[in-house]
Amino acid sequence: MEEIILAVDGGATKTALTLRKRDGTVLLDKLGEGSNYQTSGADQVQAVLVHLLTEVKSAFPTAQVDIAVFALAGIDSDRDRAVVRSIVEKACLVAGLQAAKLIVENDAQAAMLGATGCQPGVLLISGTGSIAFAHDGKGNVIRSGGWGHRAGDEGSGYWIGREALRAIFRLEDGRGAVTSLYRSVLEELSLGTIEELADWLYGSDYSVDRVARLSVVVDRCAQQDDWVAIRILEQAAEELALLVASVIRKSNLEKTECVVYLNGGAVVHSGRIRGKLEEIVETEFSQCRFVIPSQSPLEYIVERGWQWSKSKG
Repeated sequence: MEEIILAVDGGATKTALTLRKRDGTVLLDKLGEGSNYQTSGADQVQAVLVHLLTEVKSAFPTAQVDIAVFALAGIDSDRDRAVVRSIVEKACLVAGLQAAKLIVENDAQAAMLGATGCQPGVLLISGTGSIAFAHDGKGNVIRSGGWGHRAGDEGSGYWIGREALRAIFRLEDGRGAVTSLYRSVLEELSLGTIEELADWLYGSDYSVDRVARLSVVVDRCAQQDDWVAIRILEQAAEELALLVASVIRKSNLEKTECVVYLNGGAVVHSGRIRGKLEEIVETEFSQCRFVIPSQSPLEYIVERGWQWSKSKG
């Protein structure tokens, strides 16, 4: 009987699930709400997973799979891993799903292992947050960043949006340079005055995601030669370059040819960030090659599961 894999890619805003045969035949594709327990809470994540897994039971009545890979955001420590694994196991039990092998990993780590094929390589993600992973080709995974918007996420969409807000308030005070970000950000948020912006910033409508989406405004202003916006994007690239350099050094890949995979809207959709990032990293690590993956993270998570199966087979 052909092997069946269940792969789940859970982020802060959405969760994607796929059920497939070894030959690639898709038995089920589903989308659900976010499943980062650090932002949504354990009960909410369990509810999201139970809902999706119940859909699996409807499409695949035996609900028995050979491999289940749950690649979820919010797994940043051994404690996180234990908490999330417990959530996943409870959800599987409630939904009646049985897996011969259950893998529970950080979403970025699982995607990186799938993308690199467990060869030496780096995955840099800059979306709402930022994080970098490297695999040394010997089974060791190294991470840098990903500490969240309160303490880190430098170079991310949120970081870029926050820097834009800081630039606006500095201009209002007479402490900063004139910038088109002032009017562009207010328009993006449908606000009329700086006072309304301050109220929004500390009000109930504020969200990390909305700040992160301001990175698009910054990129647009930079394309119109706004010096302040350009500098914010260049600083973002510098911060992301530090993430890449740190995992390369900690993985002892300084003299190894490896691919740096780029993921996340902040870096993928900004040519200015990518150009500056590549310039900085390639100056120190000339053997690196930058690639924007042609597949979605979920595809690489599926590959991660099959790689595990092959290594054990």
